Parts: sequence; C-alpha cells; structure tokens
Amino acid sequence: MNALKYTFLSCVQTVLVFSFRPAYGQDIAIKNDKVSRTLRYLDSVWLTVSVSRADGSDRLEMQSEEFHILGMDDHTLTAKDFRVEGTPVAEHRGDTNMLTIRYGRRHDRHYTNDDPATVEVCYTALKGDEVIRKKVILQFDALAVVDRLEVERFVARAKESGGGRGEPVFINDKWFTGLEYPAGYSRHTDGNTPKAYSRHYEMVGNYSFIDLEERDIEPQGVAGMVRLMHFPGYAKEGAQDKYYIESKISVMGIGKPSDNAESGFMDYLATIWKAPRSFLHYNNWFEPRAKDLKGDALIDIFRAFRSAVAPYGIKMDAMVADNGWQDHESIWQPTPKYFPNGIADMKLLSEKLKQEGTGFGLWLSIGGTNAGVPWGEKHGYLPAKPNSYFARYFRYYSLSHPKYKEEMLRQVPSLAKEAGLVYFKHDFNQLSDLNDNAGHPPTDRHGHETNLDAMLEILMATRKVNPAIYQNITNWVWFSPWWLMYADALWMLAGDDGLNGNWPEISSRAMATTDRDTYIWRMWGDTADRPLVPISRLMTHGIIRTSTGRMESKDDTVQDWLEYVLMHYARGTLLKEWYISPEVMSPEHWKALCTVHNWAAANEKYLDHTVFVGGRPDEGNPYGYIGWNGNKAILVVRNPGVATSTLRIPFDQSVKYHVQKTKRYHAKVIFPYRDEYPKTFISGQPMVIEIPGYATMAFEISEGKAGKPAAGNLPEIKDIVKTDSSITMSLPADAGARCDLQVIAYDALPGLAVNGQPLIPSRTSRSAINAFAGYAISGMPSKTARSWKMAVYDLSAMAGKNITISFDPAIPADTEIHLLMERKVIQKYSLTVPLNTLWAITPDRRRQTIQLR
Repeated sequence: MNALKYTFLSCVQTVLVFSFRPAYGQDIAIKNDKVSRTLRYLDSVWLTVSVSRADGSDRLEMQSEEFHILGMDDHTLTAKDFRVEGTPVAEHRGDTNMLTIRYGRRHDRHYTNDDPATVEVCYTALKGDEVIRKKVILQFDALAVVDRLEVERFVARAKESGGGRGEPVFINDKWFTGLEYPAGYSRHTDGNTPKAYSRHYEMVGNYSFIDLEERDIEPQGVAGMVRLMHFPGYAKEGAQDKYYIESKISVMGIGKPSDNAESGFMDYLATIWKAPRSFLHYNNWFEPRAKDLKGDALIDIFRAFRSAVAPYGIKMDAMVADNGWQDHESIWQPTPKYFPNGIADMKLLSEKLKQEGTGFGLWLSIGGTNAGVPWGEKHGYLPAKPNSYFARYFRYYSLSHPKYKEEMLRQVPSLAKEAGLVYFKHDFNQLSDLNDNAGHPPTDRHGHETNLDAMLEILMATRKVNPAIYQNITNWVWFSPWWLMYADALWMLAGDDGLNGNWPEISSRAMATTDRDTYIWRMWGDTADRPLVPISRLMTHGIIRTSTGRMESKDDTVQDWLEYVLMHYARGTLLKEWYISPEVMSPEHWKALCTVHNWAAANEKYLDHTVFVGGRPDEGNPYGYIGWNGNKAILVVRNPGVATSTLRIPFDQSVKYHVQKTKRYHAKVIFPYRDEYPKTFISGQPMVIEIPGYATMAFEISEGKAGKPAAGNLPEIKDIVKTDSSITMSLPADAGARCDLQVIAYDALPGLAVNGQPLIPSRTSRSAINAFAGYAISGMPSKTARSWKMAVYDLSAMAGKNITISFDPAIPADTEIHLLMERKVIQKYSLTVPLNTLWAITPDRRRQTIQLR
C-alpha cells in the first residue's frame, strides 16, 4: 500500500463533540472498529489512561504525560505545563475518525522564547486499521528551537521489549508503538532501555553512527516508562508569521488476537510500506567493458543477456550504470565523456534499452559522495561537517543546506523523468552534519534529522514523477522497518563482496556464500534480537561472475556455481543483482542461474518471508533459510563443514509459522536430487535435518506424514583399518562420479600416498582469518577461527578397489582426513523438468561423508 496513505488530515476544528465544560475524571475516546484509545480529564489536561481493542479486550492501562519537550537549556515541558483551550474536537472524514486537543500557556508560570505558545495533539483512527496515530504540533510566536520532542511518554506496568533507533516497542507481546520515522528513538522498561546502539545488530558491518551526546537519556526514568522521541531542532516559519514544529507521527497498535506483537507489527507494516516486488537487473560496477557508456556497449551486453535468458522466459528489468556516469563539475549531470549532449544522450540510451526490452537505472548518492564536492564548494554548495566516525570517509554535501537541497529536489526527479529511469541505487548515506548554517542546530542529532528529512523529501518527490521507480538505499543505512515506507531494498552493511576464509572450504564460491551468510547470521541470527526488516528486502551485491574472475577460482565446478546461486536466491532476495559478464558463462552456468531464478519467482510467496536458522556459518555450523506461507514452506540448508551435521529448526512463530501446533508435516528434497525426506515433523517441536558434509539442500515442506525415500539408505562402509601411518579400506564401486579425499591441516599439509603412489591434489585452498573489508569489519571477527590449509585428492578412478592411504605418523594430531563421495542409487528420474524447477544436478546420487582421521 502507498506510504502516502496515512498523511495526517488537518486538525481543523469542524464538528464539535463536547460542548460542555469537561469534568474531572471524565473520559473521551478516539477509536475505530478495531482499536480504542481512552483519555481522561486529569489536572486540567487530557491524558491517555488506556488502549484496548474496540470491544475492550487486551486493555493496556497507562499513566501518560502525553508529550514531553526538552529545551536546549535542559528545561522541560509536558501537557501539565499548559492549559486546555476549549473542548476536545472530534470529526469524521470518510473512513477516518479524528480527535484534536489544543493547549495554551498557563497564566501561573513563566515561559521562555523557545517554549511553544500553543500545542495541538491530534489523534487519528482509520477504519479497518488496528492502529491509532498521533501527532503533536508546536506553535511559536517567533523563531525557536527544541532539542528533543517526545510524542509519547507513558508508564505501563507491563512486559516491554524492542525499541532503539527507528524501532517499535513491544508491550506484553501484544501491543506495539513507535514513530513512523526511520530516525525516531524509542525507549522502554525504565525509560532508557535499550541504550543507544546496544541492540545486537547495531554497530555491525558498515554501520551508521550518530552521536546523540546522551540527549536521549531521561535522568528521571521510572519502571515501565516508554518514550518515543526525535530531535526536531529549529521551528519552521508558517502562516501568519508563526513558527511551527510538527512531530513525527506515532503509532499504537495491536495484531490479531492469536498473534504476538511482532506478527501484529509486521501486518501493520505491510499496510504502509512500498509493497515487496522482485527486480532483476544488471549492474556494471565489476565489469570494465560495461563502464563505457558511450555508443552501444551497454546495449550489446543486454542483447547477450537477452539471448541467453530468453529460452527460460526471463525478462530483465534494468541495466544499471553504477558510479562513473556523472560529471564531477556539476550536481548530478551526465559526464560529457559518455554523454556529450548531456541528458539528451542519456535519454537516448534509456530509450534504446527500452526498445530492446529493458529499462535503465543509475547509481546516485543523494548526499553527493563522488559528485565533485571540491567543485561544488567553489560554487556555493555547502560541504557537510561530519562527525568523527564519518570524517574517516568521503566528503559529501550538507543535504539540508537550501542550495543543495533545492537543486536535488529538482535534479533527482528530473533525471528519473527525463531519462525514463526505473531504478536508483542511492549510495553513501552519511546524513551527519555539524554545520551551524544548514538549517539545524550544530549538533549531530539535529543535523541527522534535518538531513534525513531532506532525503525522504527527495525520495518522495522522485516517486511523485515515477510511482514505479525502484529505490535501493545502500551504505550507512540502518535497519529501521520504517525505511520501507520509502525504500524497496536496504543494503546488508557488508563489504562489497568477499571470500570468508575462517573455516575450511575448498570452493571459492562456497567461501563467497559463507561471507554473505555470516553477515546475515550476525544481524538476523538471534531470534530474540534481530531486525524487523525482512531478509528478503536486503541488497546483498547479488550474483558475481566477471571477465576478471572475481569471487571464484579456476577449479570451481558448475555445482559450486549452482549452490552459490541457490543460496543467494534462498535468502528470499527480491533485489536480484547480476554482476555477470555474459561471455564467461557456459550453457551449464546459464541453466543453473536461470532455473534457480525461475524457481524463486514461482516460490516468491514463501521466500518473501525467509528467516535465518542455524549457527555461525564461518565457524562450521549448519544453517539455512526457511519461509512459511500458511501451512507450506520452502527450506534451504547448507553445511559449511566437511562432516555430516544436524540442523535444528524452530517450528513456531519465531520462524513466522502461524498455524496450529501438533500437526504433522513432511518434507520433499528438491535439490540436489528429488526424493522424500524420511522424517515426520510435528509443529511446535523443532525440525531436525541431517546435512552431509559441504552439502546444500532444498526442501518443500507441507502437511502430512513422511513418505518412504525411493533411494533408501546408503550402505555403510565397513572394515576400515587405521594405524598411526595408514588407512586401509575398500572404496565403494558406486562412488565413481565423485570420490574426494579431503585433508584439512592446521599446520603444513602432509604428503599422502595411495597404494604406494604419491597423491597430487586436484584442488587446494587456505585460510584468510577475519578478512572482512575494513569498513565493514565491526562486530564480525570470529574469536575461534584459526589458520588452516586444505587439499582435495580425486580418488574416483579407484572406486571399487581396495586402497591403503599412507602418511607420516608424525603429522599433527589435529590433521583431519575425510572421504566425500557421491554414491549412485537406483532411482528413476526425468531428464525433462519445468523451467521453474531446481536443477537436480545429482538426481541418482547421494552424498556420504566419512571422517577417516
């Protein structure tokens, strides 16, 4: 649903409801058909005393101060520091009920110039919503400044959780409350919980930091206090020479009777966010040839894509030009290097792409990073004055300074309209400014809010000229769910790419998967403290395969590639980025990519809801993603270790399963083969999945009892004889497709021989401990990772033979030797499958791993 739906109606007094003098203890309510908020006349002001469902159930009682104003000089004001003017005014417009209460100054107290002359508190309830909204409007007679404005401030004797930067507070695991604003701050329990940046997922990776200077702290906090606040700074001039501060909108809501607070909040969020949608595009960042935007280079690359994906029925939404298209001696004009005639040439490129069957998109930093700040400074555009954290990075502009803001409000929508853009990647969102001449007090908290307000205004102005534009917000974003009112996708805050070498893996593609998934584990792996932004709404830097060999080694196989692609899509990723050079793709690589893409599209209703399950990938723990929709789910799991491992998966609301407990479920394996999984699961009890070494598996889960696998169980390998210097065994004859001897050493790799013949490794790899990108390393290093080396020896030619593996008896005791086999089974399978079905790459084989030493 459009985020503009809930724009507050004017609080003009039109239909009088209370025409009598209010009496002490009298109640009034703002309500709709779902929820009700009750206010009581106490001490000459109207204060909220409870919220409940419309029928009175799930009542939450509270003692409210209704609002709280903190001045720059530390003096404070609440509703009790004012007097009610007139009577509460109720009005009904269409499906919306409104209640407005107006306060004026009291005659028995002194006020400063920064204190409001009047305060209006406006409540709204829209029919069918399970929320009530509130806004506070401060009116001043002259220019004034407010440090902090609390839109809600109440005490509830209840269990409270959540909160933080741009986060809701959950109360009694039923109610939720927060500001509909990414940079609102919420506290609970004692009025000061959580402390700034103390959530498990904050200050991790490429995180954002704004110095609040402890102005979020309430020194007189009490048990059960909830506070929703922001930092407005200067009042804005309005009508009749008055000045105004309008608060951010607060929301108080509850979900369905059977749902917990998080589920209720997510249902509410789905009514205001930019609706989830898949977007497939090519980005030219990693491909040198594609960065040349003159002529038909980008069009030729698209034609190569179109030719390859057309047999699979795939349509690409856009070709995207990343950083490099802009003229550094302008405010986001096309560079003459590629566009001699400026926007006319860019429009021509966009039109050519549209004629070919796709759209055009651009990278653009709204704050002006990489936009020629030295030039801009000479031409009157004010550079931002960053805090110490952001000062380490690139220069950028003050987005709230009138000259740059006005130019961006014109230029970004103009680019979208004139060039016919379908996508923006908005990078480098510092939003930190300590300037004293940029429309805000010279503090980080006020500069942040004012710059963010300008950014949101630009995003909405762009949507006004192109409602369908896909908007991706990247570096230094934070995971407030209210970002999704303005953005389609948010960056995962990792390095651009990376190979995680903390844990022994032989495939570079596997290491690339471990890198992405370790970041996601770090932020989404704790079910008790994870972002509310769905994993499916993350930008992850997509699928990479370039002419420069980025993110791969020459020994990586098609199956390695397929599993890498599958794990990318298994996250539920809606923003599908292909950093791919078509010329390096074989037919098998295209088949792997396109079948997974089509499978994900066919299962989007499940993958939209993916939840991370399992442990830290780069410490060898099995993990995966599960997405439920009703009584069906998609589960994709991965074992980054060489030994068979067991993954326990919750079967409750923590994984967004909302159907009844004690029901029987079964699973079908759909990758890397197709067969029944031999276990029945009971809802309410953890699912237990066994995953062979280095395996990636996908399942469809639905109601019913487990069937019998067509292939049956693999026979055990017996009569393995081990000594200090040898291992003797018979290799199964059915392991001829793949039979790898895998050696992991935490010192030097040992020399090995089989039947007296020295072995030469077919593949090798080695550790790179905590090699996260420097700008995204915060919170990521493993405390247990240690150096390792790995070698793989291909024994498939010896399948069915007796072998003796010999080695020096003096090798370290922790050197590991494993056997990984793909064993042939008797199972019928079809060579012809639908194009939206995963490629069962080992249809008649089953993996078996055995630790020999």
